[in-house]
Amino acid sequence: MHRIRKSTLLSFCLLLTVAGISACGTQVTDAAQSSETLKSAIRPSTEATRSQSNLEESSSEQTAQTKQALLSSFEPVKATPKNVKVFFPKDPQSGQDFTYVEPVWRTTNSPSIAQFAIEQLIAGPTSQEKVRGLSDPIEFKGSSNCGKDFTISITNGIAKLKFCKSVVSGGIGDDARQKSSINATLKQFSTINSVIILDRNGNCLSDQSGENFCLKKAEKLTTQSRLSMNGIGSVKINMTVAEASGVAGTQIVPSRQNPNRVCDYYKPAKGPEGVTFMVTEGRIATVEIETNKITTVHGIKVDDTESTIKSAYPGQIQVIRLLNSEKGKAWVVQPSSFAEKDLRLVFVSTNGKTVNRMIAGKVPEVNYAEGCLDVRPG
Repeated sequence: MHRIRKSTLLSFCLLLTVAGISACGTQVTDAAQSSETLKSAIRPSTEATRSQSNLEESSSEQTAQTKQALLSSFEPVKATPKNVKVFFPKDPQSGQDFTYVEPVWRTTNSPSIAQFAIEQLIAGPTSQEKVRGLSDPIEFKGSSNCGKDFTISITNGIAKLKFCKSVVSGGIGDDARQKSSINATLKQFSTINSVIILDRNGNCLSDQSGENFCLKKAEKLTTQSRLSMNGIGSVKINMTVAEASGVAGTQIVPSRQNPNRVCDYYKPAKGPEGVTFMVTEGRIATVEIETNKITTVHGIKVDDTESTIKSAYPGQIQVIRLLNSEKGKAWVVQPSSFAEKDLRLVFVSTNGKTVNRMIAGKVPEVNYAEGCLDVRPG
């Protein structure tokens, strides 16, 4: 019997060892105590169970809080309404000055505010705004080649606006009003310094020269700009006032409050001083220089002499007498290429010795002794 008990206890110790319990000694005196020890080791205590439950609840709560925080971070942020100006031509002012525009306000939640502004420009003024004289500068005809009215991109301060439909124009005045409205509307934004306007074929809008001047790098008009037969710096003969403003780095503005739509004088708003443009029917006809700080491409300037002029343009000079002047004369540079056959460069001298003015431009305007006074409405 003793052997059976001892064998049973030994088996019981082996069972505890397998269960991971090493409390069994070499001499076991109380089987009941050993049995209780086994139960205690195998069954977790009430406190341990509670701790585990609390830990699981805490983990579950933290998980719920984390999920809520993630959901909150993906909630859409409500956009703040923005006030945007849209510039329209206004009668009667824009009938005389094609570049005259006035702003109206529009409100949007769109993040693409430049696109929104052009959309509103195309939509035109409201009925109340039309009563005030504001007019619609942009009218389309035909279908779109891109599926919408236009595309716009802004890169390095340059906004490129390309219309996908044909833009209707009634002539020079319409061209100037369209460009003035677009330029003023887009340049209100700090991210836009200059604007390129293209037609549905990717050419400069209403550029009849075929030169696509709007795609060429502009040269800011300064005293370092050079005079030639076809203009000064980036400003070329036959450009509209809006085109000239776009490449000059400054607005070309009327020299007086109410310019004549047939012929009048304009100037660069921010200089340089001594530069005047004769504008006939909305396009630049001549450039007149009355400062010795600007030279021609051949280095001639105001105050130079006849011999200096002739040496700079050998074989190209025609000398003519000024009307109503005993001593006055003009040295007219004849074009050397067929492409410039309708252009001239004129050096005017009231004393017959030194240059007082330099005039570049197209025939016949460049030959008018009295400027706009010689222009007759067609």
